[in-house]
Amino acid sequence: MEKFSLTDIRRKNYADIYRLIYREKRISKQQIATALQMSLPTVTQHLTALADEGLIEKRGQLASSIGRKAAAYCPRADARAAVGVEALSDQATAVVLDLYGTVVKKKTVPLAFAQEDSYFDALAQLVRLLLQDCGITPERVLGVGLGMQGLVSENGREMIYGKILDCTGLTIDALEKRLAYPCRFVHDSECAAHLELWRDPALTNAIYLSLGRHLGGAVIAGGQLQSGRTGRTGTFEHMTLMEGGLQCYCGKHGCMECYCSAGALLRKGETLESFFSGLRQGSPAHGARWVEYLGWLALALNNIHMAIDSIIILGGHIAPFLTEDDLAMLFSLIQLRTAFPERENFLRLGVQEADVVAIGAAIPYIREFLSSI
Repeated sequence: MEKFSLTDIRRKNYADIYRLIYREKRISKQQIATALQMSLPTVTQHLTALADEGLIEKRGQLASSIGRKAAAYCPRADARAAVGVEALSDQATAVVLDLYGTVVKKKTVPLAFAQEDSYFDALAQLVRLLLQDCGITPERVLGVGLGMQGLVSENGREMIYGKILDCTGLTIDALEKRLAYPCRFVHDSECAAHLELWRDPALTNAIYLSLGRHLGGAVIAGGQLQSGRTGRTGTFEHMTLMEGGLQCYCGKHGCMECYCSAGALLRKGETLESFFSGLRQGSPAHGARWVEYLGWLALALNNIHMAIDSIIILGGHIAPFLTEDDLAMLFSLIQLRTAFPERENFLRLGVQEADVVAIGAAIPYIREFLSSI
């Protein structure tokens, strides 16, 4: 039989009380005692400790039709903060999140990526100024997640494949030594998948595919992101769709990237806004290009679905432009190819909000903090 020390029991009670307050957002001492079957003195002791830690506070009273109104205990969303940064070739976006994953502040600045001291000086300054603007002191910062276009080592310390930004071998030390907080790299598609899991806690198994300027993917199983043996799980963008086809930035030919990314859809100088404007206005040229694009995408998605029978979440730059009719058409094209036709459309649109990569890069720090209580 497993034995628990008095310290273990106190730690568990402390955690259970905090998590209940975090979940309920406003709750009385008596409601806590009833819900957790604890004595009022035990609850009072831990409420005092949590308040001393700055994790909770008394805020007003709860409504009551009889007797004295009870004090309301509430979590302090600003007790801790996490920073997420998306680094692109020509700009950087940083966000500050509170303990509920809400964006407190964000800033985007033009910043050309380079493996130079001046770049990381500017990136660190962006983070510092953003935290300063929020009035967040260093001891409240959980960490900084840096969302990158490329594959990341399991511990988040090194870029193991970064051809888009030419940053293979880069270590997070370049940023971390300039800041007073822990830092880590996060693959940009995994950032988006982290946000999907945060916004939908019931999500357990799914494929995430980012239809961005460049493709990216992630595999969610059992409510967790899967990295694989060498960190390459979810790199659907480099599956071969056409032997000897178009050349990919990876140096190979015929990759999914070359046919299903937003970059593959657009012509030189064209934007997604202008393309979809032409498409929705009934332009035959845009319509023909869209049908061709969906054909390639259906081929790729069917291959993925044959390997992993799960829902497929479509995100990235193209996702906000997709309609229910587009998803129905894409699903019908998959149905024409698959050996196992299905009645229910397994395609879904991902989280539709700005800065999903920057937000998702910070989410793991919040999740880890809540788990550590």
